[in-house]
Amino acid sequence: MKNIYYMVWSDAIISFKKYHPNRQNWKFTLLIYITWIHALNWWIVFIWLKLFNILNIPLLGIDVFVGKLLDNFFAFTIEFALPFGILNYLLVFHKNRYKKIILKYKDIKFRYAPVYSFTIAILAFVSAIIYGTLS
Repeated sequence: MKNIYYMVWSDAIISFKKYHPNRQNWKFTLLIYITWIHALNWWIVFIWLKLFNILNIPLLGIDVFVGKLLDNFFAFTIEFALPFGILNYLLVFHKNRYKKIILKYKDIKFRYAPVYSFTIAILAFVSAIIYGTLS
């Protein structure tokens, strides 16, 4: 059975290497990009749980910078993106595991990475609008 998580990664790696063959930092770029998409996905789950009063977990409170924007950005990054960054690194890039993933999922006919990315970005935008309107 195919794993959707690895199909997204395989599609992203193959596409990135195809369209940017001379780029040296492709691993870091893809790790940051897909980690951020996963973080937004996790945030969507939490925002809907909060919206329906199922689970209300407060965001981490950081008060280091003068304004609240940077504090909130770093709190979001630590709370949502950091766990996925570590998980993505260990599951995909540790000991060059991505090579096995590419070999196993190279014959994919569907573009999973852009569909997943655009879907999550649109859902995050819609969720933020709905949450802002209702709260």
